[in-house]
Amino acid sequence: MDKFRERLYSKLGYKPFPSQVEGHESGARYKSLFAGSRYGKSLWASKEVLPDIMQAKTRGWIVGPNYEQPSKEFRYIHEDICIKLGFKPQKVLNPLYSSPGPQVLITRWGSEVHTKSEDAEKSLLGEEIDWLILSEGSRLKEKTYDAYLRARLGTRIGRVIIPTTPHGYNWLYKRFYLPAKEDGNPDYWAKIIPVIENPYFSKEEYLTAKRELPTEIFEEQYNGNFVAFTGLIYKRFGYEKHVIPAFKIPKHWGRYMSIDPHPQTPVAVLWIAIDEHGTMYIYDEMFIDNLTIPEVASHIRRKECEQFGIQIENYKYIDGNFRRLIDPNAKFIDKLRGQTASIQAQFRSVGVHCIEANNKFEHAYYKISELLTPKSTYGEVQNLTPRLFVFNHCKETIHEFMTCDWDNEKDNHMLDNLKYIVNDNPVRTYTQDELEKEKQDEVELLQDMGRSKTGYG
Repeated sequence: MDKFRERLYSKLGYKPFPSQVEGHESGARYKSLFAGSRYGKSLWASKEVLPDIMQAKTRGWIVGPNYEQPSKEFRYIHEDICIKLGFKPQKVLNPLYSSPGPQVLITRWGSEVHTKSEDAEKSLLGEEIDWLILSEGSRLKEKTYDAYLRARLGTRIGRVIIPTTPHGYNWLYKRFYLPAKEDGNPDYWAKIIPVIENPYFSKEEYLTAKRELPTEIFEEQYNGNFVAFTGLIYKRFGYEKHVIPAFKIPKHWGRYMSIDPHPQTPVAVLWIAIDEHGTMYIYDEMFIDNLTIPEVASHIRRKECEQFGIQIENYKYIDGNFRRLIDPNAKFIDKLRGQTASIQAQFRSVGVHCIEANNKFEHAYYKISELLTPKSTYGEVQNLTPRLFVFNHCKETIHEFMTCDWDNEKDNHMLDNLKYIVNDNPVRTYTQDELEKEKQDEVELLQDMGRSKTGYG
């Protein structure tokens, strides 16, 4: 945190929680704090823009679905500047929100703070601004942000601060949360924070709510998680729990590849590795449209050579611990489309050999749900981890996990590939030490058998 913030916050007696400090220290232009109710989101947002207000002739808006939501951040700002710091305002309107309506604070150095309501669209036009708080932004419409608010930021390269409890996988998830989780995008910062991280919030109340409330409501309102209340097939999947940065897959891990070919949509290809403990990692994907089968095969060969670190001319020598599957319907010849050879045979003819997959849904569904469920590691109840992870560059797979529902299960091709692989009952791999020990145990067993007496002369 910069020195000015530290001095300012110290003067105000503001001691942010560690997660709040992380947000204050971030240099991102777009900051989003998704947290449970009563965590302190409004306090954090008001303190975040305070250094901006202390500069001369800045202008900021606090926008909510109506005037009630932005009044919280405004009251914090007014108290800090006019009461705690003792500065007399040049103009102040409705500071304590004694009646529903807009609030205004203009300092003697010319900085302005205004509250705005989505219900009063005309008030959202005209001015350029240096900062924007979307108060309970999950309740605002995406159209409001695009049509009225985004343009206000352009001239001054204004910042956006979003303190909110999530409301389903809505536009904030897509526009602000996901970009913050992509590597190399310093413009975005986002954090999901349970209300229990507020040391002043009652732990007893938190546990009582956990027992009494439906899981989805508790996760959203108390843990700040994005939740789908209806329809999702894999509700146990969560970005924070299951999406991880990419790393180099060890050579001895088992690998699986699956193809879900379609003539009118992109051919979906998925790569999965499984470690010594049976944990699965979705580590690569391909979803490119308008490609012929030879072109798809060429992309597959290139990707797999990169994965194994070998030259393309050595593709046929790729480690044998690699199993490739394909949609079982690919074995059929579609004569109506003029095929003379099946999709499976066409891939085989260009060097990508795949075996027919099992496409039964029920077994795969329960197995995938089990893999997604965090369980204790080494018997430690506090150390809960799932056994299925997705590398963060596999965007199509992540998107399908987040949106795959019972009404639209036919358009989830990466998850079909995952189903094929899970139905193949992938087994864990063995380290070289384990293989050597197994070999030694076998030798010793044979030696013991050679020394044993059978009773036959």
